[in-house]
Amino acid sequence: MIDLEKFDADELLALARLDVEKERFDEALAKLKQARARQDAPAIISELGRVYVRLGLRQRAKQAFEAVLARDPAAVNDRFQLGLIHFELGDRAQALSLWQEVLGKAPLHPPAIYYSALALAQSGQVLQAYDLCRTLVEKVQPDNLFVGRAKELLQKIESDPKFRKIEAERPLAGATSTTEH
Repeated sequence: MIDLEKFDADELLALARLDVEKERFDEALAKLKQARARQDAPAIISELGRVYVRLGLRQRAKQAFEAVLARDPAAVNDRFQLGLIHFELGDRAQALSLWQEVLGKAPLHPPAIYYSALALAQSGQVLQAYDLCRTLVEKVQPDNLFVGRAKELLQKIESDPKFRKIEAERPLAGATSTTEH
């Protein structure tokens, strides 16, 4: 084991990120905790939250992301991650609320669009889910991981007879009424 005392906080953060890439989470966690003891910076706390997610420690991850957002409300990726934790814990409404905030700041944030669509589809709001998936497929680079996932979700939605009935009844965008008054 290396002597972590020899490194300052930003060096420990960089080394921890390398450990995460190599899936050495125990070593990453040790370095991040040491770095946080020296400097309570949002980047360190955010990385710590990501390691907690990978370790399945959702409550600790939630606390880490909340701490980052308390200091930096504009931290889009941390807000997305917090939403993902809420989603995994079964709180779709809170997840969707967080992801709406993400999309307000970054309208084409692929993971927020996809997971919002997934949560909406699971809640029975298939038209909204469909529209989000279409947005993702049409406006994001086709090689993006979430575009592929959106295409799969679109296929599931389109194959649902309930969706086909709702879609058939949906008014056309831009249609005008022909009724005279």
